[in-house]
Amino acid sequence: MSQLPESNAVNVAALSAVFADTTNSYKYYWFLAILDSLRDNSNPRISMHDLSLRMLASVWYPLDYFKLSFGSRDSFKPIANFVSQHLVVDNGPNAVPLLSQLSALPTTEQVKLQRLVKKLINWVPYRFIRPMFALEARGLHDPKVNALVIASANASTRAPYRFEGDSIVIHDLWLQYLQQHQAILRGFTCWHLVRFLQKNNPNVTGLTEKLEKPGLRDLAAANGFWKSYLHAHSELTCIYSGQLVTATNLSLDHFLPWSFVAHDQLWNIIPTPKSINSAKNNLLPSLERYFEPFAQLQFDAFQFHAAKGHSKLLEDYHLLFAKDLATIQKMAYSQFREEIHRQVVPRLQTAQNLGFTYPFEYNLASKVPSLSQ
Repeated sequence: MSQLPESNAVNVAALSAVFADTTNSYKYYWFLAILDSLRDNSNPRISMHDLSLRMLASVWYPLDYFKLSFGSRDSFKPIANFVSQHLVVDNGPNAVPLLSQLSALPTTEQVKLQRLVKKLINWVPYRFIRPMFALEARGLHDPKVNALVIASANASTRAPYRFEGDSIVIHDLWLQYLQQHQAILRGFTCWHLVRFLQKNNPNVTGLTEKLEKPGLRDLAAANGFWKSYLHAHSELTCIYSGQLVTATNLSLDHFLPWSFVAHDQLWNIIPTPKSINSAKNNLLPSLERYFEPFAQLQFDAFQFHAAKGHSKLLEDYHLLFAKDLATIQKMAYSQFREEIHRQVVPRLQTAQNLGFTYPFEYNLASKVPSLSQ
């Protein structure tokens, strides 16, 4: 989606130019925050502090939860880190939005957060519409740009908004345009955002799934896959803890964290007790300790279902190995292990480079997770 809806009332070309040659993510999140605010209450007067919090609530998921890189010029990282240090974010399906969770922080943390957010307010609202006044701002030093942008925005409707105190006010014609084309404008902005993220995360897959809070996932196939295997293998033990896996304590763990892979393909899912799954969370497992039992369990489960003719259930392996299921079924364990090792190790290395913690090891003595030094 590379074009904005046309309009005879507002300067669409000027808005489109804002996103040209973008080297910083703030433009996308500022505009999305404006769209969010108009969607929620339709009030043309919007507090810049509120918009900054909306930006933060949106950027936290790709930046901290999914650990994407926003490039060397990123200004959000310190604020996202502050949120993670002072708030246990509830990502449950019935949880209140992160914006509401931020607003519920204790007063002392609210004050600290406001100080950090103020740094965004000092430049983001003005830099966003600066391209609309490129001729006027040419040659000006940064300290003078804000004053020029304020004066220019308040004297015309070339930009979508003007400034009043600590708020922006959307011009009437722009308000109609933004409300009428809300969905298209959001898609346009997210399309450009994904392109920006691709440049900074060339080895990361599933970027479109990592722009916002994860939604409800359908694990019905994975549940059926492992429950039927468990029914025939009542002695199954957890590869991390050695504990017996039962129908009562069964939980599905993503060997490579879901927050990295952003999919539920069966080759990456193994059964563990619920407590172990919670302990591992989004940590990267030690390959030295756990890859061999992981690969062996995957091999055994594949062969179990292949022998029963569950070809539709095994499509994930066909996609991973780029081989037909009959060929995979004929593999010796050593070849299967080599194939899955070739797929897992580069992905794990990419996740580690993004900041996912490695290595997770379950401490059998104390029954708690530990991280090797």
